[in-house]
Amino acid sequence: MSSDGAGPSAPAEQSMSIPRAEFIEDVAKFMEDKDADKVLGQLNENIRTYRMIQGDLEQKRMRTMTKLPELRRAVEIVKQLIEKQEAGDEVVTDFMLAEGAYAKAKIKGAKTVNLWLGAGVMLEYPLEEASLLLQENEANCRANLKTNEESLAFIKDSITTTEVSIARIYNYDLERRRKTKEEGGQLVAA
Repeated sequence: MSSDGAGPSAPAEQSMSIPRAEFIEDVAKFMEDKDADKVLGQLNENIRTYRMIQGDLEQKRMRTMTKLPELRRAVEIVKQLIEKQEAGDEVVTDFMLAEGAYAKAKIKGAKTVNLWLGAGVMLEYPLEEASLLLQENEANCRANLKTNEESLAFIKDSITTTEVSIARIYNYDLERRRKTKEEGGQLVAA
């Protein structure tokens, strides 16, 4: 928490350790001996941070959602190769030679498959091992997506809580200034 009490407090139990926005129950008590402009500035900074994290999470979510169908398709293809191998059948498939140019191929007795791991790396795996690896990657992808969605919900709640706090502090400060003006006194900033 920041020195003026307006900053995020204990880290949330999230994988990214996103700071939790605390709801201010008693604004008058919270604002004792504090400058509203400084508190509002800190809260606005917190919102900017939350929005930056939200943007990062949304980008990760989109990347993960793009990977998931690819993994699912790869799992199905390897499964089909295993079934055809066990039955002794051949697989007829189209290979892309170049953009828009395909060739038909017959595959019989495939025992291995090459998997693109990314970063310029492709490895050859036995079919069973490839199937297990792809299924594990798919499960990890789904788990990452779930964690990401939970983190996004948490961030959205934090943004809302912080926006409410900003509005309440702003309104409190306006009321305090109005009362001070009516009393003919000077408003002394802490």
